[in-house]
This record gives sequence, structure tokens and C-alpha cells, in this order.
Amino acid sequence: MSTPPDFDSAVAALYSELHQSTTPAAINAAAARRTNTVHDMHTYLHRLGLQLNNTDGISSNSTGSSSSSLPSPSDTAQDTYNNNLPPLIVHITGTKGKGSTLSYCESLFRNAYGLTTGMFTSPHLVCIRERIRINGIPISKKVFAEAYWMVRRRLEENSHVMLDDATAAGNEGEEGTLLPPLPILPGYFRMLTLMAIYIFSHHTSPKVDVILLEVGMGGRYDATNVFDLPPPPISDIKNNRRILVRGITLIDYDHTRVLGSTLEQIAWEKGGIFVNDKRGKIGRNDGGYDKFLNRYSNEQQQQEYFNELEGAEQYRNSLVLFVNGSNTPEVSNVLRAIAHEERGLLQFVQESNYLGAIPKLKFHATHQRGNAALALAVCQHAISQYRKHDHPPTVLSKERDDVTKEQISAALNNTFWPGRCHTLALAPVVNINTKHGDEVSLKLRCDGAHTPISINACISWFRSIVASYSESTGENSVRQFLIFNCGHERNPIPLLHSLHRSGLLFENVYFCRADFERPSAMPKQLLDEWLHEELQTTVDPHNDKECTTVTYAAMCNTLKELGISSNESVGMNKSTWQHTLATIWRVMDLYHSRVVEGKSLLKMNKYLVGLKVVDAIEDIKNQEAQRRETIVGEKAYGEILVTGSLYLVGSALEAVGWEEGESEGNLSPHE
Repeated sequence: MSTPPDFDSAVAALYSELHQSTTPAAINAAAARRTNTVHDMHTYLHRLGLQLNNTDGISSNSTGSSSSSLPSPSDTAQDTYNNNLPPLIVHITGTKGKGSTLSYCESLFRNAYGLTTGMFTSPHLVCIRERIRINGIPISKKVFAEAYWMVRRRLEENSHVMLDDATAAGNEGEEGTLLPPLPILPGYFRMLTLMAIYIFSHHTSPKVDVILLEVGMGGRYDATNVFDLPPPPISDIKNNRRILVRGITLIDYDHTRVLGSTLEQIAWEKGGIFVNDKRGKIGRNDGGYDKFLNRYSNEQQQQEYFNELEGAEQYRNSLVLFVNGSNTPEVSNVLRAIAHEERGLLQFVQESNYLGAIPKLKFHATHQRGNAALALAVCQHAISQYRKHDHPPTVLSKERDDVTKEQISAALNNTFWPGRCHTLALAPVVNINTKHGDEVSLKLRCDGAHTPISINACISWFRSIVASYSESTGENSVRQFLIFNCGHERNPIPLLHSLHRSGLLFENVYFCRADFERPSAMPKQLLDEWLHEELQTTVDPHNDKECTTVTYAAMCNTLKELGISSNESVGMNKSTWQHTLATIWRVMDLYHSRVVEGKSLLKMNKYLVGLKVVDAIEDIKNQEAQRRETIVGEKAYGEILVTGSLYLVGSALEAVGWEEGESEGNLSPHE
């Protein structure tokens, strides 16, 4: 490679066609290999000389022999397995709160147990280095650049190296159809995952003690789903060099076009992180969710299968899947079946069981309690398993053995996860008329909620903030603004419906595109099933009682019957996705005013489309400056809620100049 190994060129390469699928053909080719991700990732890991599970074989595609052109492949892989890879690994998936849960884990391991942490999350908000953290801080530009160019060089030099079972599992698709060829360089998220594993295995000063991985999407076919525990016999557990603990947060509807349209399908995808022998069980020909249902259709069959294993209870103690106890029965049943299949134990985590005895806990939002409880369960189990299996005392010294409740409380209270319940105080807005010294206190409240459950949690958080003003300064002293966007791959209607019926009084609503969005083959339009999805409403306009549901399509039809143009309502032919979002909001405004409240005169939110996030914030500042002209001698406050997308939150944080530092450390010398 002639490109110099610097940070800027590494980032430019990651955003180029080398790692991004920018054409429909490239996007479709990448999608075709989705269910083959586990096998593909192991192929790439072999080319890097990283053997994660101490069981994989390497072959050369060009020679047909069992050796490869990797520099001393078996020695390199064995050395990496034995000496470099940290002994503790935590893997978290879910729909709501997986990043927050992982951040609680990180703080507990680092602040309570004294371990050095390596954490991989997605997406980033402002800088790509945020995805890979050492001790909670983004890696340095130097480490990022070195890792990218080293990983890329090895992948290019060893592109002919394949796994022994490449023909059987890696090239054929469903019903024997051939897959598109495996790219020499992996896609964007796969590449970042490989870089993270490489960094955590080679980072020095400090050396990483525990790896924390957040699933990108789903779990079963995710690039992070590459770590395994050994299968029975049980004696292997005692001597296993690695402790792998998995956790699942609340599961909700998200990425339904990919993961499935039911909670059961989504749970099956996410429960795939609990599968062991992943290369043998997960792939193009695994039969998918339908085959899973056929195998485990009744409780008796599950129990009979589970009892086949001699000494099952002992093995189950090492194979525990921790699950947020607030998940629905549909989700729990699927995860329970997966646990039975893997001969493991499913443990539902209830807040009171883990947080009840921890003193002086403080949370920015009540929904974070469930994430903190799950994190504590995962960390305590990981530490207990580490000690139980007689690992050398290099990670946990005797001084750290007895962690107090006060230390746990401090670690949880000191957890900070950017972009989630994140508050920034903006510079005070000064009165335009300089003869008045009054200012407007303006705060930015950012939460990347993007599912129905998370958006309701975000609303509760923001509502509590607004309510705090009425207690001290009066309700009329604070004005509220909303900046919203969501990815076009998900249904925006329930998110906007929750915000619209929340009781929050937004002066303006801004529909802004994020500065960066990942490429997608999905059309930017509302799907028909979205229009007919049932939404909970507050009042039935016909009998003045609580109503069960209403659909967006029904709203549009009702407005049409009242003589309001359907072209204004449906918004299917608007020029941008943000125009579509604004049209949905307008329909809800009209429906609520005309139908629910029965008003002939409409007082609707002002909404703006097409502004950049930085310009929307500036527009709000200008409005608040003008407001000081009419309010003299009184305190005034402005609250800006940014939600619907982590990419949007990132744009807002960048617009106000927020950034993090970089961690210390280097990568060990390499050839």
C-alpha cells in the first residue's frame, strides 16, 4: 500500500468504496452474505493470525494444504490465544439500552474491580474513535491508524487463506446457490470489529483485562458474534482460558425489515449470541427461525433434549444468559428455548434483586435502573467465574477481591454514556437590546432513542426536566423545542405519535437530516403496513371514553372526510424523508385538533424542514434572543430535545463543539 499509515487516510479509506457498499449491486451483495457473517469473520480473523477459540483450522486456497502463508500461522494464533487475548469477555445485545448497559459494565469493571477495559460500541456520535475505548476513553488517533493499516495489510497479504470448511459453509448459500465472493477487505462494521479485537489483543500500557462488546444489529449474524465457550465435556470448562458472559437488554421492534416483524423473530436473532459452536450452528443453511420453531415447538421436547446431557447443572452454571426481567413473555419464551438448546441457564434480572441493597444510587432517568441491574449481574457473574476457574491472579489481585456496596454505587453513579440522557448547557442567549442585561438559559438534551419503548423513556426523562421548572420558576418560564429524525429503515409513525401525544408543548419542531448516515438499499418511503399499524390514542372522539387504537391511515381517511386534502396528509410523494416526517406530524396535529378536540381553529406546532442541525440550533438561539425583548426582568429558559436517531444526536453534539479526549497506550510491536 502506498498510502501513508496516518489517521486521516485511515478514516477516508473506511468511508470509501473499499469498505462502504455505495451501489445497489454492492449493497445487495453485502446483504446476501449477512447470514454467513460468523464464518466470514472467522476467515478474516485467521488471515490476521487471531485464533479466538483455539479450535479453528487454516488452509490455503492456493495450495490445498493445511498450512497458510500467514507468518508462522499456528504459532501466531496459539500465541495470541494463550497470551494476548484478555480472559474476560462480555457480549451485550438487545434493542433498548445495550450501549448504556455496556457502559455500566465498563464502569463497574474499571472503578469497582480495578480492571483495564476495552469496549467496542456503535455507532459513534462525533468521532469514529469513540467506537473503540480503553478505560472508557476513545483510543488515540495513533492507535486507530496503526490498527487499521496493520489489519488491512494482513488481510490483503493473506487474501488466499481460507478456513478448512470454506467450500462447505462459506461459499454456498441456501439450497446450494453460490454466494458473492468474500471481499478481500471487509465492510465498514466488520472492519471496525476486527480492528477492535486486534487492538484489545495487542494494547499495552495498559494491557486490557476485559473486552466489552456491543452487538451492532441483531446478534446471531452480527460481526461481534465470534467468541465461543467450549462444548461438553464439562472438564473443558474448568480449564477454559476464557470467561464469556452474555446479556440481553429489553427487546423491542427495530430493524424489522432485517430482523423480522415479530418480537419472537427479533428475540431469536438476538438470542444467537448465546449459541456455542457458532461456526457449526450459525450460517446460510441453519434453517433460520422457522427451523428453530419446528425443533422446539413444545416444552416437553425442550426438557427431554436438555436432560440428555449428563451433569447438566454443573455445565449450566458456566453457561448463563442474563436477560432484563422486564421483557415480554413472547421474548422470554424464545430465549428460554435457546437456553435449553444450548444446555445453559437463562437468568431474568430484576432490579430489586441487584440494586435493592446498593446505597445512594442516582440515575438520570428511571429506565436506566434496569440497565444498571443487568450490568451488575453480568459483572458479578464474570468475576465469580474467573475466580472459580482458578485463573492466575494477574487480573484480580487480592486487594480487589472484596468489592463493597459503596464502590458499586460509586461506579454506577459515575457512569456516563454520551448521547443517552445527555445534557449540555449552551452559552446563555443575550438580549438583543443591550440595555437589558437579561439572558436566556438554553440547554441541549440529547437522547438517541429510536424505538417505541426507548422514545417513551426519553419522553419521561424530558418531561421530568420540564416539570422541575414549574416547581421553581413557573411553567411559563421555559420554552420547549424538538429536533427530530429517524432512519428511513424503521417506522417513524409510532415514534412521532408518542412525542405528539406526550403533552410536551413544543414551540417549534425541526426535522433535520443527520450529517452522516450509513448507506442503505431500503427505499425512503412509508411502507403500507406502517400506515395500518395500530397506535394507542388518548380519547375516543365519538363517546368521550378512552380509545384502544387508531392507525395513521385512519387519521388520513378521517381528515379526508372532513375535506382536508389527502395529498397534504399522506405525504408519500414528498421530496425528502424529512418532508415525510413533517407531513406525519402535520396529520397528527390536524387530527388531534379537528377530530380529538373538535376545534375549528387550528393551533399547530410550527415545523421546519431542511435545516442542518447546526442551523436549527442557531435558529432557536435567535428566537430566544428575540424573546428577551418582550420579557424584561424575568428569568427565561429554553429546552431543546434532540431525539430519534443517534446519528442525529451526534450531529447536534458536533454542532455545539462537544468532543472527548483520547486514551493513553500503544500497540505491541508487530512485524
